[in-house]
Amino acid sequence: MKKFLLASLALTLTMALLGCDDGSQIPKPEPGKQSGQATTEVDIAQDKYKLLKAPLPSAELGATEPYVVEFFWFGCPHCYSLEPLVKAFRQNNQDIQFITIPAAPNQRWEIEARIYYAMETLGIRDSHYDRVFQLYADMRNEKRYPTLDEVAALFGDKGVTKEALEQAMGSAAVSTLIERSKRLFDQAELTGVPSLIVNGKYQLDFAKLDGEAFAEDFMQTIRALGDK
Repeated sequence: MKKFLLASLALTLTMALLGCDDGSQIPKPEPGKQSGQATTEVDIAQDKYKLLKAPLPSAELGATEPYVVEFFWFGCPHCYSLEPLVKAFRQNNQDIQFITIPAAPNQRWEIEARIYYAMETLGIRDSHYDRVFQLYADMRNEKRYPTLDEVAALFGDKGVTKEALEQAMGSAAVSTLIERSKRLFDQAELTGVPSLIVNGKYQLDFAKLDGEAFAEDFMQTIRALGDK
C-alpha cells in the first residue's frame, strides 16, 4: 500500500510539480559538474541539479553535511503535494539533516513565513505543521487564504490565542529569521518553491527527475547529492 501511495503521488507530481513562483518563470538549471571518478551514487544525480553560484552558509544554518534545505510556502499546492514524499525521505534517511525555511520573497508569502516561525517560537511547529498545510489546502477549494483567526483556531488545543500568535509573528526574533530567509532565497537565486538544496550548493531540478519513477528518482538523487 505504501509503495502504491508513493507511486500515485509520483504520477501527480510529475504532471503538476512546476512549482509556485514569486512572479517569474523558473529558469532551466545548468548541468552540474561531474567528478572525474564518478561513483554509482554520483551518476544517479547526473545533471539533475543546479550548482549554486554562492553556497548557503552551513555554519549560520547550524548544518553539517549531509543536509538538505527546503524552501517552501504554506500556500503552495506543489509544496503540499510533495510533503508526503519529503516525509518518506526523511524517515528513510535519518542521517541527513533536514532544514525547513519558509520562503518570504514578497508580502503575501511573508505572512505564512511569520506564521511558521511563530509556531516554532511557541513550540507548536511539529505538532501543528501538517494542520496548517491542510487548512491552506482546504481553503484553496474556496479560492481564498485562511484568516489569521482560522489559523489561530488550530492552536487552541495548545492554549495559543490569536493575540499570542500575532505577538510571536511580530517579534524581533521572528523578524530576524524573516530577513535571513529573504537573504538566503536571493543568494540562491531562487524564483519559486518547492526548492531543495543539498549540502548548501546542489539545487534539485525536479524537471530532470524520471517521470515514470519519480518517487524513487527523487529519493536516490537527493541521497546521491548528499553523499557527493
